[in-house]
Amino acid sequence: MEIRKISEAEALALITREESLLWDQKSARSNGAVVEKIAVAFANADGGEFILGVEDAKAGGTIERWQGFASIEDTNHVHQSLAGGVQPPVPFSYENLQIQGREAQGIACLIRVEKSVDVHYTSGNKCLIRRAASSRELVGQAVTDLQLSKGTKSYEDQLLADYDVAEFADEVELEFFLKSYSPSTGPQELVRKERLADRSTGQCKVAAAVLFAEHPTGLVPKRCAVKISRYNTTGEPRREHLAFEPITVNGPARKLIEETLVETTRIIESVSVLQPDGSMEPMKYPPEALKEIIVNAIIHRDYNISDDVRVSIFDNRVEVLSPGGLPGQMTLELLFKERASRNPKILRLLNRYDDPPNKDFGEGLRTAREKMTEARLKEPRFSVEGNYFVAVLPHDKLARPEELVMEYLESHAEITNKVARDLTGIQSENSMKDVFYSLRDVNKIERVPDKAGRSAAWRKV
Repeated sequence: MEIRKISEAEALALITREESLLWDQKSARSNGAVVEKIAVAFANADGGEFILGVEDAKAGGTIERWQGFASIEDTNHVHQSLAGGVQPPVPFSYENLQIQGREAQGIACLIRVEKSVDVHYTSGNKCLIRRAASSRELVGQAVTDLQLSKGTKSYEDQLLADYDVAEFADEVELEFFLKSYSPSTGPQELVRKERLADRSTGQCKVAAAVLFAEHPTGLVPKRCAVKISRYNTTGEPRREHLAFEPITVNGPARKLIEETLVETTRIIESVSVLQPDGSMEPMKYPPEALKEIIVNAIIHRDYNISDDVRVSIFDNRVEVLSPGGLPGQMTLELLFKERASRNPKILRLLNRYDDPPNKDFGEGLRTAREKMTEARLKEPRFSVEGNYFVAVLPHDKLARPEELVMEYLESHAEITNKVARDLTGIQSENSMKDVFYSLRDVNKIERVPDKAGRSAAWRKV
């Protein structure tokens, strides 16, 4: 097999790339068993890449960490492990790399493993799966669950009759993407490596359009846009609650995420909410929480369903609906313990941008939950409703309603049931009365004399 020469800058980009769910680095001294374990783990998960010939990061991010094989013959065990050791063989490709002007540092093998519809085992009959930056062995029921989740082909691999490699190669977003892709790769080579098109016909797959087409909705109608709506209500949305006609955002996945975040944030901050001190301020959410929910909805949606991702902004919450239920054997109970990807190509290539929107993928929903708690807001709620995965970001303060009422009365003479409900997020008048009664019973507040009915109010004792 030929040796490809790369620059020091390209080599350093590979060396300093952080190990993750989709990337690993190993020494050239790694034996066939190590190669099998990594390959099996990637193929059983979302696919990924690993390089053999880079020493441990303890030496720092220097070019000296590149310590490859002395000759191509010394890499033979790599191919044998991938094609013969793993059962069944994993779908893979690899190339031999050498640094221009530093040939004495040897040859490194860059291996790319695709997600597979099969369950794979090492020659030692071990079943592994990639989790975070390591490979974890599965046994018993976990293997059965993996088998049940396999065998389905993602819609991202469907061919598009009106979109071929020649048109794909001219996309502006693709040019932007390849500027930071290492090692340096051209459009035709990317298509081949990532299997983004049919080799015989040149027809591109849905993933190629979603990621790089200027107007993907023209190629994959009703599947690639985001619709953003603003409802002037805290209850169930109806047509008369719409503040304006829904905004439609379209574009390649990276831009779609960025523009959706900009528009959603702008609309959210146009909503004023009552603060405990009585002032009105723009509604705000932790940017990280909002981003993770939107990224998750776009990346993991089911592109086989003819509907757009929908973002709805209410007076007291944001709801994000992503077409498709949970992938594979994923359940709501497993959301923060396991992970499953419906669109591995889209996930993997988005992560190869210089500043990827899914940099911390696999931790997205957990991050959203943590950031909401840090902002003293209630945790996100997740559900499956029909054929949609629904994420709700409530704008309810984490403080107890009693605390919010007393904080408000520090700067105001009295408080009504309506004001208290706006402040606490409580929907029911009777539930709000129960909060007032609990504070009355411990002699914290009292009824304001001569005020009753809708004018009824409470004040500090």
